[in-house]
Amino acid sequence: MVMSDKNRVFKAQFTIADLREHCNHQETFTTACDRGESYQHFVLKLLSYCLFSHNKQATINARLKNNQPDVSIKALDEHYETWLSVDQPDISMLTKIAKRVDELWVVTTLESDWLNEYQRQLALISNSHLIAFDSQFIEQLVTHLSKNLQWDITIDQQTISVADKHHFYQTRDLVWH
Repeated sequence: MVMSDKNRVFKAQFTIADLREHCNHQETFTTACDRGESYQHFVLKLLSYCLFSHNKQATINARLKNNQPDVSIKALDEHYETWLSVDQPDISMLTKIAKRVDELWVVTTLESDWLNEYQRQLALISNSHLIAFDSQFIEQLVTHLSKNLQWDITIDQQTISVADKHHFYQTRDLVWH
């Protein structure tokens, strides 16, 4: 899928039923997929934001930068309580970041080469956590990206589902710890 820059801008209207956090809320914002960003990375970033958006301090980063989180939650003193990196982050950078943040989260796909290679190293970082979706779920969302993302998202203990006007997508496998 090749899109012009203008087509990399999305209007997101998310209705989120978060059964883990016992809350329902809506998020509406305009966002863009950065020129250097893959659509897989973009979708993982959107889902990561949804998973943590019950916290009103959650922020999605519009720019693709290695030294910045994809999604974050800052404390009042401006340090990062929660730092989320998605897709295939640099493991040495994660190790350094982990020393400065309360919680470090990596959100990726289960079948990724990155996860196979670095999962043990990630487990050695005491404040790290992992969320891994099955690739098919992410690929389906990427394939059906549209300018207006009107998603109804349900976050459950064992699954995450997304419904839009035309389709329903649900994780087959989900690791969250």
